[in-house]
Amino acid sequence: MSNKSTGTAFEREFAQIFADRGFWVHCLRDNANGQPFDLVAVRNNIAYAFDCKECRGNVFRLSRLEENQDNAMALWAETGNQFSFFAIRFGERTYLVPHRMLVILKEHGTKQLKETDAAKYGQELFQWLKRRQVIEGKAAR
Repeated sequence: MSNKSTGTAFEREFAQIFADRGFWVHCLRDNANGQPFDLVAVRNNIAYAFDCKECRGNVFRLSRLEENQDNAMALWAETGNQFSFFAIRFGERTYLVPHRMLVILKEHGTKQLKETDAAKYGQELFQWLKRRQVIEGKAAR
């Protein structure tokens, strides 16, 4: 399976996880101007932008963050949206690492993340989803 088809399969799986938990999800497709990120998920008037990255080895190279993704996620924040993440999958586990955290790490010379780093600077996907459920439940009261 090619890198592109592996990545597309991960994006679809990731989107389905969110859809199954009551999020409205829209997958963005490649376009001539460059794709800013892979999908947007919204629930309870809170929007999240995600870019999915599949790791074939045990490290995620920060050089895989593309300039158009950095620019789009920066604009996402500048226009009043709070949440943009890179969903980084290491084998069976996916970690949501905030875009801003990756920018800070790059600015400080970090070149790559191991799975332990992704867990340190982000949060495992299903833990994040459980936490969102708790936060949204408290907000509904």
